[in-house]
Amino acid sequence: MCSHCRSPFTLESIQVDEALQEEMKNCMETVLCPFRGCGKKIPINAIKLHVVQCDHIKMKCKFSEWGCEWIGKKKDLEHHDNNECEFRNGMGRLVNAIREKTFSQAETIIRMQGTSINQAVDSNTRHMLMARGRNAGNIFDVLAMSYEAVCFPGRFAASKEIWGDMINQVNSRSLVFNVLLVFPIFLCMGKLPLLMAFSLSNEVSPRGIRRLGPLGLLREFDEEIIALSSTLIALLCMMYDGTGDGTRWARMRMPGTNKSYPFMRDFSAVFIFFACKVFVSFMDLWPGIALLLCTFSFTVSFSSCVATILEKVNGSEEGTLKKCKMWPIIVFALRYSFLIHLCPKAQALKGVIFLQLVRHASLKHLNANFTLEETECVFSAISPRIYVVLGAVVTAMEIRNGVVKDLTTACHEWFIGACFLAFVNAYTYGLYFCGQGNGLLIYKEGETLRNQSIQRIQTYNMLPSQRPVLTGITTIFLAVLYVVFIVTVPP
Repeated sequence: MCSHCRSPFTLESIQVDEALQEEMKNCMETVLCPFRGCGKKIPINAIKLHVVQCDHIKMKCKFSEWGCEWIGKKKDLEHHDNNECEFRNGMGRLVNAIREKTFSQAETIIRMQGTSINQAVDSNTRHMLMARGRNAGNIFDVLAMSYEAVCFPGRFAASKEIWGDMINQVNSRSLVFNVLLVFPIFLCMGKLPLLMAFSLSNEVSPRGIRRLGPLGLLREFDEEIIALSSTLIALLCMMYDGTGDGTRWARMRMPGTNKSYPFMRDFSAVFIFFACKVFVSFMDLWPGIALLLCTFSFTVSFSSCVATILEKVNGSEEGTLKKCKMWPIIVFALRYSFLIHLCPKAQALKGVIFLQLVRHASLKHLNANFTLEETECVFSAISPRIYVVLGAVVTAMEIRNGVVKDLTTACHEWFIGACFLAFVNAYTYGLYFCGQGNGLLIYKEGETLRNQSIQRIQTYNMLPSQRPVLTGITTIFLAVLYVVFIVTVPP
């Protein structure tokens, strides 16, 4: 509301009176200086300049904020500073020194904060330029993204746009998970050619190699060749699938029917299982089992951890890891290769038959985590009638051959086999659950650091969001320890 006419107005309605401004600029009429004691007559167009220069303007002492209460005319200020002010001697010099030091410190802090922000911007720019050519199917890009997500979740969440091509779409995220799932197994199998080359260079001379011939080399390295061949066949099955989709396998029509089935999935699962089994035999029993258990634990838990972080960052639904195409075949191969080394093969077969029959009999009442139905692959496609016939045949042959004395002993054997398989399934679920919990903990720690970086900069050379989280560093350390264990454990 206008203070003169009391009429309401808005900021948009205010207009500059250019005619009045021009008239005041050209006006030569004089007015008295508004400060008492001056008495000068000043043209209207020069009043502002005179106010700045007038010696009768009221001023405070320069040490007023430190306690000096003097207020006087501008012409008397110099006399006050030199003769009257209580801060004119050493105290004044001290105050001036404090002022200069405070100003210098403030300037230094601002400069360091600006340098820190520039470093963060430069770092994000470099990441953005590097991320333009990244591919969700490239192992090095996936490992780099996993390291960033696990160690620096706050920075990863703040700059998730630079990883957009790898994590925004369901198919690209599934490709990332597929690479994380197959990497540990192929890392183990990649050790075999190195061991073969080392063995040939130390134990067999070039002349001896020629004397052995191809058949002799096959007999010398039968387990290594079988494991590598199984891995290669599984890899060819994955490549032959050719859907280009990271979440589903191509389904082929079954001969003589209108039904389709993902045969490449089951072939890949069986050959990877066979490669893992032979690899354990080649490494000797206990070192091989230890390496298989470490691979099993690392694959499931680390993949689940990274998947949880990506789900939280993107706000997507949970369980995306279980929907990628490599999850069933890798977990199938690792579970059952661990099972057949945990108990006799006959008991493992009985456990599979028993749990499959239980699953078909009480599908609605049985927890899916108890049977891990999504990872059963070929076992889930077999009819319950075939399991019943197979179970009866196995029991009859054992009683006939004297392996078991009566039906009670046979039932006990069946129950023990089912317990072993249930333990492996529970262990798998426990690994997945622990990976989820670890990923959630890492994400919360990163979110806390990210919130701190939004509120304030705590140090001059590093933003809080750029500090790695302790849980993430521990997870990466265990991953590196696992890789070292694979490389160094002897056969």
